[in-house]
Amino acid sequence: MRLSEEVKELLQQGRETELVDRVVADARIVRPLLARLYDPEDDVRDRASRVLGHAAAAHPELGREVARRLIWALNDESTTNGVYGIPALGQIGRQAPDLVALHVSALARMAWDQGLRLAILEALAEVARSSPDLVAPELEAIEPHVDASRPGEDAAWRNLKNAVEGDETHEC
Repeated sequence: MRLSEEVKELLQQGRETELVDRVVADARIVRPLLARLYDPEDDVRDRASRVLGHAAAAHPELGREVARRLIWALNDESTTNGVYGIPALGQIGRQAPDLVALHVSALARMAWDQGLRLAILEALAEVARSSPDLVAPELEAIEPHVDASRPGEDAAWRNLKNAVEGDETHEC
């Protein structure tokens, strides 16, 4: 079985711990994980994001490069739908905040885009769970864009503020 097929199967089966162990031992697994960020199944994308967070922490240089690529995918010039990479940025930031530190402000400044906003709020909450000081300065720039009438956005905003304040109550 090819590596990409094996990674997809492990993600579909929910064998996340096994995949984390493997990616820590073999960084080659990062490439097929990145492809799974665009999987049609939400659960597969979520698991791939979490495993990528662990991979980045285990392989910091590769993690920096992955974060840079995911931020680039949000740029109009990339011609990529980068929204699916935002959760991975959050997980990388949760596991290894220093790897996304340079990108937190840029991510927060994209909160004006309603197509990205919910994912941005959720990703920044993940970063804030391990490094609230990294995210706290960005709250003021984000708040004017939060639209409480959009499904999930008000709760995601409250979760982000709670994560920055160290209150782990989740409302989503």
